[in-house]
Amino acid sequence: MVSDSLIVIGLATLSLGTIKEADGPREQTFCLRNAGQQAVALMQGYTSCGCTTIRFDRGKAVEPGDSTCVTLRFNPRGKSGEFEETGTLVYGFGHKTIQLSLTGTCISSEESLLQQFPIRISDNLRLSANRFDLGIMRVGETKERSVVVLHRDRGDRREIIPVRFTADAKTPKGLQHITRRVKTGGKTINITLDVLVR
Repeated sequence: MVSDSLIVIGLATLSLGTIKEADGPREQTFCLRNAGQQAVALMQGYTSCGCTTIRFDRGKAVEPGDSTCVTLRFNPRGKSGEFEETGTLVYGFGHKTIQLSLTGTCISSEESLLQQFPIRISDNLRLSANRFDLGIMRVGETKERSVVVLHRDRGDRREIIPVRFTADAKTPKGLQHITRRVKTGGKTINITLDVLVR
């Protein structure tokens, strides 16, 4: 038997389901049991993103057979789509870790959607950007950026469209403003790529 070991009672990954950004933070509590033969101290915790916090009794000694609780709190502000956020608890003398996760789907508020997709093409179509700075490129070099399209008429579905540019021998030197056309939602959209060719 391991001398110091925390195990999760139940699931280490819990789903928040479908949540709305406007409804604010959500949290879940995980229960852990000391399955070892010695008391273990809860040392520290950290999370995968600033949108998630971990709460526990820091420094608490969990005796063999006893249990304790750890809470993960997810703030959906500015989030949209599927998410998986993790919290890691460090415990014991050997600094062992146990990882806990929250998953789900976040529906953005209207204000957040407009900030993420500021370019209006039509009532049902918005873009994350229509202009990209590719910086300095040399002949033969290729760079790619992605335009994210929001389809309002399809449940706020997001479509990622790659836009690629290769500086070839025919590309004039100096600052160039290259236009690329992409098609989405039955429309053709111009994307501008700013590049300094050397």
